Amino acid sequence: MVSSWKVVASAFFLLALKPSGVARAVDYYVSHRGNDSNPGTAKRPWRSLSRVNAATLRPGDRVLLEGGHTFDGNLVFDERSSANPQQPITIGSFRKGRAVIHAGLGTGILVRNLGGVVIRDLIVAGDDASKNQGFGIEVLNERGTARLDFIRIDNVDVSRFRWSGIYVGGVPTLLRAFSPLPGSRYGFRDVQISHSAAYDNLYCGIFVSGPWSKVPGGYANEDVTVRDCVVHDTRGDPLYIHHSGDGILLDDTDGGLIDHCTSYHNGGVKGGRKDGPVGIWADASNRITIQYCESYANRSAGDTDGGGFDLDGGVSNSVMQYNYSHDNDGIGFLVWNYKYAVHPLADNVVRYNITENDGRKHFCGSGEVKTNTGKVTHSNLFNCGSIEVGTHHGEPAQNIEVYNNTVLATKSGDRIPTGIWVGGGPDNVGITIRNNLVMTDGEGPLVVAEKGQTGVLFQGNAYWTQGQSFLVSYGGTEYHDLATWRAETGQETLNGKKVGMFVDPHLSRMGLGETLVSLARLSSLRRYHLLPGSPLIDAGLDLHEKFGIDGGSQDLWGTPIPQGGAFDIGAFEAPARDVKTTARSREAP
Repeated sequence: MVSSWKVVASAFFLLALKPSGVARAVDYYVSHRGNDSNPGTAKRPWRSLSRVNAATLRPGDRVLLEGGHTFDGNLVFDERSSANPQQPITIGSFRKGRAVIHAGLGTGILVRNLGGVVIRDLIVAGDDASKNQGFGIEVLNERGTARLDFIRIDNVDVSRFRWSGIYVGGVPTLLRAFSPLPGSRYGFRDVQISHSAAYDNLYCGIFVSGPWSKVPGGYANEDVTVRDCVVHDTRGDPLYIHHSGDGILLDDTDGGLIDHCTSYHNGGVKGGRKDGPVGIWADASNRITIQYCESYANRSAGDTDGGGFDLDGGVSNSVMQYNYSHDNDGIGFLVWNYKYAVHPLADNVVRYNITENDGRKHFCGSGEVKTNTGKVTHSNLFNCGSIEVGTHHGEPAQNIEVYNNTVLATKSGDRIPTGIWVGGGPDNVGITIRNNLVMTDGEGPLVVAEKGQTGVLFQGNAYWTQGQSFLVSYGGTEYHDLATWRAETGQETLNGKKVGMFVDPHLSRMGLGETLVSLARLSSLRRYHLLPGSPLIDAGLDLHEKFGIDGGSQDLWGTPIPQGGAFDIGAFEAPARDVKTTARSREAP
């Protein structure tokens, strides 16, 4: 029999062998009044970032920089330290205000091969984005044999860095200047970037990515949220022609949310000369939601992009909803595939958004278009659409639902944007466009569907050209009235009955290019409301009843749907008190 004192001694010995994760966490302080020979306590703080880099941190430890003061140098946290999601390492500020990390020409904060990290309440600044060679905050899994868990970045301002203000992931395929190690596949899981700003950077504002894999279901990152962030003036790297100047990009991610974010003035004259930037978008990803965001005045130096929102090549099972896009060079809302996409572009939804004055720069489509009186050859006929679905030498887009959006396309100089555009190469499959309000200023076409696009279906949409004539380009033929388009193509019919209308929607003010002071005001936007008596009230198709589509529970303004007896057309659901009255339709006979 073992004596009791030996049992007790053995228990103490086992406790001593437990991982350091249960050890008491330590706070380390850094102050301009400190000294690196100090122990780093509140009363005897360290002075420099290099002293922090020399420390080995344990789970739950915190490094706190004195708020209101600037610290020169670059912070590095790597696998010499240890942390876990339950006891993360925290880097932040103490006392009043936020501390400033002045990173010069390098990376401000590098977290390498380490999960369980919180970065908060800091300002991170480089010297000059055109000279800097680093990232503002770079959270990197360069080994990438498994996802690392738990990253939190909150209340940080990051500016004047070359590559990205904030980067999280594995070594990115999109950045050809960086090469992943052989066998590297993964980045991070459970990532939250919140209440932060990235501006005056060069390549990208907020970027999540990794090394692409063609293995089904193989994505570098998982469960990523970007919330309440602002990105602006990402100018674009003149030495990097691909997608340079993006605002917010989730790439190579399974399960992502971009929520209540604003992206503007990205791109500029150097914003991607080959493949342009986009304000807010996702690429090669699955289960992404982009919602309650505003993206405007984004630019492109090349012939493409510079748009507001985008679900791009290889994005599946994703949705763009309750967003506001305006005054961009490129498309307001794009769903687009490309030749080398590593996953299908399929099963995506674009609903309850507003696009206003988008498509200000780029042309789409050219060649022969047949009118009612004969054949006419056009070159660069129309600008790209305010909403666009298509592919460029890639696999077809599949099962894309576009419904209850409000579109206003207006002329800009000699640029004539399209309302909704479908095409780009092979016949896309299962493209359904329903219950949208599509308007132009009378110059451009309401719809362009290129030749061979037999997989697109228009049903229950409302069209208006502000007093001008109806114009649709469908399959290479121009149609100047809704009735002829319907009769010759079968579009805007349902079970043999006519649907859709060409009619004044009776809206509140529109087309002003208003910029929201704060996204909290999105629900108080007073434009694009259906006025009492609008013919669009209760005129929408019941998508769930007729097609099994779950249309969500609200409109862009947060109003429960439906109000009254049926659904409305467009992004606005009129309150039940705005009873529909008879209005004369301008549909052609």
